[in-house]
Amino acid sequence: MISIFKCRKSLCLPALLLVSCNGIAATTPESESGFQAMLRRLLPFDVFEPETPEIVISGVSSGQKANVRAFLSLSKEACDAPQWRVNRLFAQADTEIDKAMRALGYYHTRVEKKLDFNEDCWQAEFKITRGPPVRIEELAINVSGEAEIDPAYKQLLAGNPIKTGNILHHGRYESFKSSFQSLAQERGYFDARFLKSAIKVDTERNSANIILDFASGQRYFFGEVNIDQDILNPDFVQRFIPFEEDESYSSRKLADTYNNLTAGGYFKTIEIRPRIDDAVDLKVPVDIALYPQKKHSYEVGVGYDTNFGPLFSLGYTNRRLNRRGHTFNAALDLSPVLSTAESRYNIPLQQPTSDFFSFGAGFKHEEPDTFTSNMFKVSAQRQRIAPSGWQQIGFLDLVYESFQSADVDSSALLLIPGVRLQYTRSNSPIRPTEGYHLNFSLAGAHESVVSSLSFVQAGAGARLITGVPWSGRFIMRGDVGASLVSNFEDLPTTYRYYAGGAQSIRGYEYKELGPTNATGQVIGGKMLSVLSLEYEQFIGDQWGIAAFVDGGNAHNDFGDIDVKIGAGLGVRWISPVGPVRIDFAVPFHESGSSFQVHFSAGSQL
Repeated sequence: MISIFKCRKSLCLPALLLVSCNGIAATTPESESGFQAMLRRLLPFDVFEPETPEIVISGVSSGQKANVRAFLSLSKEACDAPQWRVNRLFAQADTEIDKAMRALGYYHTRVEKKLDFNEDCWQAEFKITRGPPVRIEELAINVSGEAEIDPAYKQLLAGNPIKTGNILHHGRYESFKSSFQSLAQERGYFDARFLKSAIKVDTERNSANIILDFASGQRYFFGEVNIDQDILNPDFVQRFIPFEEDESYSSRKLADTYNNLTAGGYFKTIEIRPRIDDAVDLKVPVDIALYPQKKHSYEVGVGYDTNFGPLFSLGYTNRRLNRRGHTFNAALDLSPVLSTAESRYNIPLQQPTSDFFSFGAGFKHEEPDTFTSNMFKVSAQRQRIAPSGWQQIGFLDLVYESFQSADVDSSALLLIPGVRLQYTRSNSPIRPTEGYHLNFSLAGAHESVVSSLSFVQAGAGARLITGVPWSGRFIMRGDVGASLVSNFEDLPTTYRYYAGGAQSIRGYEYKELGPTNATGQVIGGKMLSVLSLEYEQFIGDQWGIAAFVDGGNAHNDFGDIDVKIGAGLGVRWISPVGPVRIDFAVPFHESGSSFQVHFSAGSQL
């Protein structure tokens, strides 16, 4: 006897008794079961896909076929099911098919069927003749009570999927009917009920009449909110709650409350319980119990970055400096190319999840091949997330930077006010197939106010992701920037533009590219223009490959840009801690190396 076995996993064992993926093994009937049993004992997984019965359904659409299969008890039986049970379920298949087709509006179904048994399994065939469908002739929907003027119920009725003339679909009817009760629970109509709900089917005329008479009753309100916690001032915690007593009840507002308290970062466990059964005068009391996060948090990290080399990091957060919700965080990052130390004191304002003020201090040492810089900074910052979703950041930085670039060894003191705007929208935080990110910035300094030179700098960036069929997506990136400066030689390297690296033009080293001086040394530029196009194709759920091309450069004039191009291939992995990307890129122009390996992590938006 010749048996064909299919490997369930990518690992196969061609040396083990001549078994391989989709391969053929010669066995005898007597040795086959023992052979398979031995493999199952040897391996941590089953290399054999068990044979399954074949149930052939014809005469109906794919959707109707799926519904019939879902109703068939026979479809749950395996090849080794007792023959008497298969026969019994086959006999009742007519009734089950009739129910499945009636649910879709077909009340005159006829079935021709056939059942065969062979040595290994059984096979069933069902040829279905649908007959004429039942169509909706009359539709009467009535909403009474306070919901009659509720915009949410008006929207529900406007989106009614049930129309006169349509084929009767019991699933759509039940779904639409249940949406009345679901919305009632969400909107606080706790006494709502159907006065009448019915479908009357005339099988002779193939017509149906639908009646839905819904009485919502009165809408309830939020009553007293009882908050059980003793780590923050009660008036501060109250800022996380987006509703007030006597406001119309909404379960969505309770969900927003949970999300706000979670986003604050102060609480480990959050319990919210509306006491509907204890409502008095239509007012629902709400109990909130909050259990704190640990006050202190520490982080230690070791890694490697293709831009910066080996990395070591330390982080500290104090989640509760006081009962007013003030927090403090500090971070230290060390690498051969870029090292930073910074701390920040954060003060939440009226909307504590989206509006806060902070001030901080930091030090940065940066030493790529093109310059060396040491920068000290103190700053004040106001951050706000507008209802539209735009993140708005206004800042005032006092910066002292000493730097060496080519033959320039200088320092500068700058008082820099500025603003940044950011907006992100996507359909997934991990691997979006549709989405975009926009950011804009404007900053500057003037010699008349503390600063040793005057400059104005504006920048903009965009990321666009669009999906294509077969699990692919295009990723487009663009960054531009421009500066007006009184004396470029005095402008610190932190505020000059360079190109090259994993987030710029791949194939080149970090900040390797830019305008040069008379001796050919890169000194950075007043402007930046970088574009990137990438195609990514996933193979399965976790792994993918990519091809990309990046181009652009830093430059000093709009019409004078020495375009550099890099291109390559990459590997993508959705790891347990998020997306990981490894890119192998080559430069198309003169560079310090013939290729670069770039590693990056996190969402590309």
